[in-house]
Amino acid sequence: MHAAFRPDLPMSAVAGIAERAAAAAWPDVLPLAGGEPRFDPPAEALAALRDGDVWQLTKYSPFKGYPDLLTGIQRKLAEANGLEVGLDELITVPGGAAALFTVLGTLVHGERRKVLLTDPCWEHYPNIVTAVGGRSEVVPTVPEGPHNRIDLDALSRAVDGTTAAVLLNSPLNPTGSMLSAEEIAAVGEICARHGARLVVDEEYETFVYGDRRHVTARAVRPDAISLFSFSKSYALTGIRLGYITAEPELVEAFKRFGLYSYMYAASPSQLMAASLLRADLAGYTERVRAEYEAKARRFSAALDALPGVSCDMPEAGVYVFPRIALPDGSSAADELIDHQHLLCVPGDVAGATGRGYVRFFLGVDDAVIDEAVARVAAWTKGERR
Repeated sequence: MHAAFRPDLPMSAVAGIAERAAAAAWPDVLPLAGGEPRFDPPAEALAALRDGDVWQLTKYSPFKGYPDLLTGIQRKLAEANGLEVGLDELITVPGGAAALFTVLGTLVHGERRKVLLTDPCWEHYPNIVTAVGGRSEVVPTVPEGPHNRIDLDALSRAVDGTTAAVLLNSPLNPTGSMLSAEEIAAVGEICARHGARLVVDEEYETFVYGDRRHVTARAVRPDAISLFSFSKSYALTGIRLGYITAEPELVEAFKRFGLYSYMYAASPSQLMAASLLRADLAGYTERVRAEYEAKARRFSAALDALPGVSCDMPEAGVYVFPRIALPDGSSAADELIDHQHLLCVPGDVAGATGRGYVRFFLGVDDAVIDEAVARVAAWTKGERR
């Protein structure tokens, strides 16, 4: 067998749940397991495909991305993230997952093959680490209401000369926990002492609630690596476009990794993103944020009012993460899927901390949220469909 072939890589829980529901052919499924935005993207992105230059639409782009897109990203980072970067600190990639694969594929080499993740984390992270030839190790977090505080003592013990990176996610999928500037600074200092890199996936940066503000890792630690995409904030999951900001020598290494894998981000996707970044997006992203905050409050409060269910209002993100523990240790998510046709994700796929929890996507119509709560309530009373 070829050494690069990895038949042991599992399918994700979300993919398995969708296949399970399709095989059952239930006519009344509520799909709250995924996380794809249902709001419309900015009109400027769609207009670009109609009015764009045919040459740019159909030809290779520069390795790091078209200059007008990189300039737009540079401006967005300055205005929205408080981060001033040079164009040599930016590179576009085919989506947020490609950003992760590029960064970890570049950093994991030689003796540095360990990547530290938090518990909980997005279930794809350890499998991406495996796919690039690395070895993942989990560092615990301490739940403090909706916040997951990183155990810095445990992290300090885990980081050593074999550590390539510490990969964090803020806001965190699945809990919505946000990293503060102080947490980023502390983790970055631990990494720097051992020559490891701090990598922060900032996919859900727009979806921040209350008086909180998203903190970009590189705005706190210039030696950090921050990852972004156009998927969630602008409802452009299908164009597969993300970007990375890092120190220039790292961006050059990422460019070379891309050259021998995907080569370039797609030109039509870049054209759409460059067009939307020329627009005034502050009103658009604030409307999206406010809509999701209202849904998060509606969903979490209704779930928290049910007997046997506890649910904090998340700090951020696009999910609610209630605790619905069963006495026999079985999965409430499996029960809700099978007996209420309510598609949701078991919390323990994100790590041991998630045991007894269930993840629901909140970006659906209010009527769907209300029906989901009604089905959870029916299930707590022993009702079955």
